[in-house]
Amino acid sequence: MIYAIIALAEGVVIALLAILAFFALRANSRLTREKNAAMRALEEALAGKEALKEQNGRLNRENAEFLDSLKELRLLYNKVFQEREELAARSTALSEALEARPTLPAKRVVRKPQTTEEA
Repeated sequence: MIYAIIALAEGVVIALLAILAFFALRANSRLTREKNAAMRALEEALAGKEALKEQNGRLNRENAEFLDSLKELRLLYNKVFQEREELAARSTALSEALEARPTLPAKRVVRKPQTTEEA
């Protein structure tokens, strides 16, 4: 009889250990799924980070090209502005020269006599 009680006690202990193992494995499985989900999220974030780095590099190159174009445009603008200033100065000088020039009397035109012929 004692062996039966010991066997029953061992069975209960084994059952309790089985239940504990079941819940431990279930919790471990849940943690594994959460860990896998977190790893996927991390991988997606890293992929997004790489994409952003690539886009940042592209934007930096475009910005550098834009700044170079802007410098060239400023040089052209300065050149055109200088030419405009020179032309304005020449125009002013020519206008002043024309105003300072003495006016000559108009030439007198000798009129030809008109003949009226009746036919």
